[in-house]
Amino acid sequence: MTTIKYRIDVCIVDDHSMLNEGLTNVINQSSEAHVSNTFTTLAACRQALTERQPDVLLLDVSLPDGDGIDFCREVVADYPKVRILAVTVHDEYSLICRMLEAGAHGYLLKNSSGEELLGAIVAVWKGQKYISPAVADILGSSAGRNIVLSDVEKSILQLVCNGLTNPEIAANIHLSTETINWYRKRLLSKFGVRNTASLVRKAVEEKLV
Repeated sequence: MTTIKYRIDVCIVDDHSMLNEGLTNVINQSSEAHVSNTFTTLAACRQALTERQPDVLLLDVSLPDGDGIDFCREVVADYPKVRILAVTVHDEYSLICRMLEAGAHGYLLKNSSGEELLGAIVAVWKGQKYISPAVADILGSSAGRNIVLSDVEKSILQLVCNGLTNPEIAANIHLSTETINWYRKRLLSKFGVRNTASLVRKAVEEKLV
């Protein structure tokens, strides 16, 4: 008897059992991947990850026992080799941004086709980012009207607007100067500006400080 060796080990976290079954059937019928486990709670997944980590974790944004975004951040920190693909009904701009900022490697809506799901799994497994066309449209249509910042970014932006230098900001919020420099560049990119003066001006215009 020949043992089939699947390339991509997938786990699913979603509180809808029927959806888990549907996703499992689609994935297991392919030659690219295989579902080794499904979970309906974050607690069950968290426990399982201590013993064995999949290649790709399909994760909903909202679960009955916690926030998928916070859990995504947790998994990225504890198991950096696990690739996380958000599969959810949530199509709000702010939630998409928060999930991606938490470290998700891809974002897919639940009404996507099985073919797109498999393509997304393969893409993130290969180390690529995957944003479905529908999600890309949401992000594109909202660009320039919604700038979503993490709590750390908000703190740094406020201090930048107060005129503090990178070393002063680093001392103020207990991070390294190199980290602050990285965050400052990230803020420039998010606001679509090239220098601090333009950053401050746009932050004031957007009423973010």
